[in-house]
Amino acid sequence: MLLAFKEKRFAKRVIKHLLETYSAVSAENPGLSGKALYREVLLHTQQVDPLFVDQILQQAEDSIDQWTASGRDGLGFREVAHFFAFTQYQATGHRGTVVSFEQIVNSLIPANL
Repeated sequence: MLLAFKEKRFAKRVIKHLLETYSAVSAENPGLSGKALYREVLLHTQQVDPLFVDQILQQAEDSIDQWTASGRDGLGFREVAHFFAFTQYQATGHRGTVVSFEQIVNSLIPANL
C-alpha cells in the first residue's frame, strides 16, 4: 500500500512537471509541434542530458506498441510522458510498478497533446 502511494506521488510529480514545461515551451515556441516540441520539453526539464534527448524520444516511440493501448496513432505527448516517468522511476532503482503509470498519465494529460 505504501509502495503504491509512493509510486503515484512520484509519477504525478514527474508528469505535472512535464506538463508545466510543455505549456511553457509551447507558449514560447508556438510553431513547434510533435517530436520537435517534445524534444524541447525534455531539454527544458533539466533532467535529461541533451546528448540523449533524441535517443529518449526514439525509445519512447519504439515502446508505443509495448506500453500503450492499441489504436493510438504514433508518438504523442502522453507516450513521451509515460516513457519518461517510468524510466525516471526505474533510474531510482525500481524494476517495476504496482500502479499503472499509463492511467496516471491519461488522467493528467489531455489526449490531444
